[in-house]
Amino acid sequence: NHYLVDGECKECAPRGAAAGRIAGIVLGLCVACGLAVWAYSMTAWRKKTFIGPLLRFADRSVKYYVGGGMTAKVKILFGFYQISTVLSSTYSARLPDKYTGWTDKLASAISIDWSGFFLPEQCLGYGTRLVVSALSPVVLIALLMGTGIALRLYYWRTASPRPKL
Repeated sequence: NHYLVDGECKECAPRGAAAGRIAGIVLGLCVACGLAVWAYSMTAWRKKTFIGPLLRFADRSVKYYVGGGMTAKVKILFGFYQISTVLSSTYSARLPDKYTGWTDKLASAISIDWSGFFLPEQCLGYGTRLVVSALSPVVLIALLMGTGIALRLYYWRTASPRPKL
């Protein structure tokens, strides 16, 4: 399988190598999230010189985020973004350039084709790219849940021993 770059035909990298890179990045993100949760749970570290200010900042951020009701506000913002980016294409409404200019720029800035980072578009068929795009959020959620379960099991196993009956 080959693809064109500046009029030059190049051979596609093996799909296994791209899948390995993707798996490594996702696994690395899950480990980083797990380490961040573990570091956040260490209350004694709040007084340390290097990590303490960062953990105290995280405490204040969570306090203000929850106290300010930011969850609802962020959900409203995402809902507005989703509606505003598809308004003209869904309802075939002619909107002024003043409006469509910034929504199109916002949509192109946020819409990232992650498969293009690992393999050129010509190396993957449309069906494969569609399956990867559709399943990637499910896989990410499953990995994050698995990380959370692993942390809970770790805390459960390291907890004080239970008396035997």
